[in-house]
Amino acid sequence: MTSLMQFHIRKYQDSDLPALAKIYRGSIRHLGAECYTKEQIEAWSSFSENIQAFENWLKGATTLVAVDSENACVGFGGLEAHGRISSLFVSPEWMRKGVGSGILGHLLEEAGARAFSVVTTEASEFSRPLFEQHGFVVTEIEQTEFKGVKFARYAMQARLKHGFKSM
Repeated sequence: MTSLMQFHIRKYQDSDLPALAKIYRGSIRHLGAECYTKEQIEAWSSFSENIQAFENWLKGATTLVAVDSENACVGFGGLEAHGRISSLFVSPEWMRKGVGSGILGHLLEEAGARAFSVVTTEASEFSRPLFEQHGFVVTEIEQTEFKGVKFARYAMQARLKHGFKSM
């Protein structure tokens, strides 16, 4: 079945905004219960409800979007100008099918093309293993707060080799 689910990756378009907000919320709510409290899930997933802030966040990075054969958005990720991966989210029905890995690989290729030697991110509990598969290591476990709710996240980094190509 996985082989039938094909996707490709392109740059973000303004018309993607509602779909990406839905993916963001759905991803957090779908996987969140594995690692987070109900209060944490509600606070974190609510960010996309502030559509202006959410749009600014997407446009503040080079955001890549995974789309299916009908051009429906199924995931997205962003790379900021200083080499930080600011986002990586996949629609629940497309999780564990290579979409997150595909997006992350493209983001790392973009970072390599920009001649970054180190790429950083702050990963959630459930995205940490994917980043580790792509060579990221935890440098610190951070405590952060959003809407008055505390979260732990993993500060991670990867050293890029010249001419990096995604898997």
